[in-house]
Amino acid sequence: MNYYLNPVSFLLLLISLTGCSWFGSGDLREKLENGYSEPTQIPPGMDAPQFLELMPIPAVNDARGLVGTEYEIRRPEALSTRFGVDQIVIKKLGDQQWVFLDIPPSVVWPKIVQFWEANNLHLDEANPSDGILTSQWITAREGSAESVFQSISLGTVYANTRAANLHQFRLSLEPGVRSGSSEIYLLQRQMKANAPYRLDTVAWQNGSDDLDLENEILKKIAFYLGENISQGTISMLATGLTESRTRLIPDRVKPVLLYKLDFNRAWATVGDALENANVDVKDLNRSTATYFVNYRLGQNPKPGFFSKLFSREAKGEVGDENSYQVMLEEQGSEIAVTVFDGEAPADGLVAERLLKIIKEYST
Repeated sequence: MNYYLNPVSFLLLLISLTGCSWFGSGDLREKLENGYSEPTQIPPGMDAPQFLELMPIPAVNDARGLVGTEYEIRRPEALSTRFGVDQIVIKKLGDQQWVFLDIPPSVVWPKIVQFWEANNLHLDEANPSDGILTSQWITAREGSAESVFQSISLGTVYANTRAANLHQFRLSLEPGVRSGSSEIYLLQRQMKANAPYRLDTVAWQNGSDDLDLENEILKKIAFYLGENISQGTISMLATGLTESRTRLIPDRVKPVLLYKLDFNRAWATVGDALENANVDVKDLNRSTATYFVNYRLGQNPKPGFFSKLFSREAKGEVGDENSYQVMLEEQGSEIAVTVFDGEAPADGLVAERLLKIIKEYST
């Protein structure tokens, strides 16, 4: 059976279906746009719901009077970190001596502060950003370096100032010449305990007044770090002590290794690096600042130490051994180290590999 709906009937049906939305849409749209709605009516016989604070905020107990004051929140202390001590040694060059550590300054700094406090070296200044620790003036009886340090460490005070000296110490923690290493320097100055002049007028000199006492304390520091450095925190403030004192400038023709050291220190550093890396040094000439060495491309200085650095060469063939000259030259405030083969610069690849060895073995 077929049903037929004429146009007039269809129009009336459509109007009846949409009439509600047509006639009521204006009021609804106005309510939505204005954010107005009728309040909820509670039916008779029912109570309004009660709302409770599930997590009430307690009142502030300002016992320390911090409310309303500006306060700088310090960075959290780093997690405990373990470091294996590959090398801690006292180095000497002329009258200068220092402790070399194959450990970053940020790890060394907290232990240095602990050593300072444990041995009654009362702090006058502590600046981890610059790596400087300065003690107050400390009274100790005259005697050997060992006995002086012992009296300071025990905190013994002597009434007889005629037989006593005042000592002050300044420690400097610096980035080492090897990447990720540190160097510790110490200055010591002293005066008679009954001296008539003011302490704040005494200036620091380039060297210590008592080199034996300086050496004794550096030995104590090295021993303490060797016993305690394996586990400890990292100083976030001392992480700024990262400026490298050695940098290698690669070049296909003539790569250069630069040291931010004086010439005497750079000369000794290169010599020690070649010796520690087991590079054969045939001869040396200090007047021309030249080391004469035998080296073959791809040879590992010590098995396993450069397994990552020379992984590609280790898989290939080792080249023939040749003679080269490792030469030092002052360039402004830096010392430049280059490699020559006779009168001309050595092959760029050979020179760069040899300079990398010197850089990594520098102490």
